[in-house]
Amino acid sequence: MRASPTVFMAAHQIYFHLTWSTLGRQPMIDEPTRAFLDAYSRTIALQERAPLVSAAFLRTHVHLLVRAGPRYDLPRLVQLLKGGSSYAASRQPGNVLGLRWNREYSVTSVSPRLVGGASWEGR
Repeated sequence: MRASPTVFMAAHQIYFHLTWSTLGRQPMIDEPTRAFLDAYSRTIALQERAPLVSAAFLRTHVHLLVRAGPRYDLPRLVQLLKGGSSYAASRQPGNVLGLRWNREYSVTSVSPRLVGGASWEGR
């Protein structure tokens, strides 16, 4: 008799909604910057073991939904996302707007039951 495959689920499914805005809420996120931020955020989130579930990059602010473990260092993730993206995006060819963030950010936990309806793609 063959054993059925075992499905492993994470013991904890903790979701965080992160949001922050551009410096002075100036419209600094154009289409090329949006594309850069999407790729950059997904790469950093994966490297930091906090997969990006959904994202929205608007002209003046960012919304990210990430999944993380119970002892995750969110300030470090935000530092990498904000500081790193500002530095790198401002050096992209053709970036005339620059990219600077306000110092503040917001983090809110999200119930796993609500995550299925969270889709900000393309906004």
